[in-house]
Amino acid sequence: MSDAKRNHQDVDPLEQLKSILLTEDQSRVKELEQKIEELQTRLSRKEQLIATLEPVLGELLDRKIKHSKDEMAAALSPVMGAAIKRQIRDAKDDVVDALYPILGQMVARSVAEAMKKLVANINASLNRTFSFDLWKKRIQARALGVDAGEVILAGAAPFELQRLFLIAKESGLLMAYISNPPDQQSDSDAQVIGGMLTAIKSFVESAFAGGAKGTLEEIQHSDRAIRIDPGLHTYLAAVYAGIPPAGFDEMLKACHQEIHKRFHRRLREYQGDNSRLRGVEKPLHKLLKQVLKV
Repeated sequence: MSDAKRNHQDVDPLEQLKSILLTEDQSRVKELEQKIEELQTRLSRKEQLIATLEPVLGELLDRKIKHSKDEMAAALSPVMGAAIKRQIRDAKDDVVDALYPILGQMVARSVAEAMKKLVANINASLNRTFSFDLWKKRIQARALGVDAGEVILAGAAPFELQRLFLIAKESGLLMAYISNPPDQQSDSDAQVIGGMLTAIKSFVESAFAGGAKGTLEEIQHSDRAIRIDPGLHTYLAAVYAGIPPAGFDEMLKACHQEIHKRFHRRLREYQGDNSRLRGVEKPLHKLLKQVLKV
């Protein structure tokens, strides 16, 4: 008997049939085992796991926020307080920079409401009296589209905004300066005035504080006054004559907030280089034009 015939007889037909039927399943099992092994490797390696789950988690959170806002708020609320406290502790300057314009607007609204009540009280008093001058002021107020009380307040002494100084809070250095009408005053003279204003402000605040924190808001001299709006990194000083129009404080504060919003990082890092503050005078000129229209 030849070797080929002997080998053919040694092959078990059942085993041969099993091999034919199960070859495909065995290859699939091996493939699945390889995939399971790869998955276990990914799960055991943190960076690979993060890279795998990151796109899915982002999409899942986005859907959850869109369709289950209340559930997300309820789930996150226990940790939000601690997260905000930690952010304030670790990046206090950034948080203050972000909140400062909002808080300023809230204060401005409160002051505006107080001024409206004052004008309303003046109008109520005027309505109970009559004179030819008051009658003319009422006509003038109607023509301007404002209350008679505002016209009387403005007419008591003509208002003239003469100078605006933007001064660094810590160093007292002059950052920006404009005048009305434009004068021939040199930068060094303006720097001296800014430094003197800072010295006076610091002296008054320290001499009369009595241990409490306070800020000087106005300096009166003869027929002129200096209104000071304190900011986070700067203060804005307005030199004027006469009685300011209603809303002047709000206009001054809004101008200061606009400067802070546009230049807050450079204001915070200011070391005396005014070339980094190009364009900071634009809000000052805008304020001047706004006041002249009132």
